[in-house]
Amino acid sequence: MLTVKRLVILVNLTMKMNFKKIGLTAFNTLIMAGLVAPIFIFAQTQIKDIPIRNQIQKGFCARFSELSLKVDQRIADRVAKLETKKNERMNNLENRRDKRDNRRIENRNKWNANRQEQYARLEARAITDAQKQAVAAFKLTTDNAITARQTAVNAAITVFRQAVDNAISNRKSAVGTAINTFKSSETSAAEKVKTACATEGVDQKAVRETFQQEMKATRDKFQNDRQAIEKLNISTFQESKKAAIDKAIQDFKTTMEKARADFKAAFKAPVATTTPTE
Repeated sequence: MLTVKRLVILVNLTMKMNFKKIGLTAFNTLIMAGLVAPIFIFAQTQIKDIPIRNQIQKGFCARFSELSLKVDQRIADRVAKLETKKNERMNNLENRRDKRDNRRIENRNKWNANRQEQYARLEARAITDAQKQAVAAFKLTTDNAITARQTAVNAAITVFRQAVDNAISNRKSAVGTAINTFKSSETSAAEKVKTACATEGVDQKAVRETFQQEMKATRDKFQNDRQAIEKLNISTFQESKKAAIDKAIQDFKTTMEKARADFKAAFKAPVATTTPTE
């Protein structure tokens, strides 16, 4: 017979040996804290004159269903929290986009108002028909160039956002697959334990050890799956967006340089005057 003190020491040593190399990820902690640790705690509370082997075995099968349900609930809670955080990040992303869109629209409206004032001043300077035609041509060229630039910028932003959204969606799908695979494997291992424990005279210690081995393999696969998922990297998308916007701006500058040159040439032309007849 083992004393309670020796039992506790033996249990603690067993826990250290079993758990020394286990990672501290969220799922690892849940599984070990919810399934394995309570088994040893339960063993410490048994009657002194019952052999430790029988205590652990009896505790494992007797309490496994209850402990499995608790772990399932903890996993579900953890997944729900992750989903909440993901939704918060997506909402923040949408809010930032809305703010940028509104700011861009406000700036364009201001520039449009200023441009109309500049047009009015140019029209006031036009005296001859040639100058008036030059102002009209300048206005038309400027408006078309601005529309082309804004359209190109809008398209670059749309393509960039779609690429980011697709990357987020793909990563979300990959993470979800890894989690579902983990949960499925955990469920399968638990069902095997329930089936084994329903068999009369089963070696519960062997059942427990087999379960621990399967859960370790499940955790290792989950970790490998997570590491295989690429982190979200939008630098390539940003570079493509910048290149498209830079081109739109350069095209606009080239068009406006010619438009200004044509306009200045029209206003430098000598103005015809009439000689008084009287």
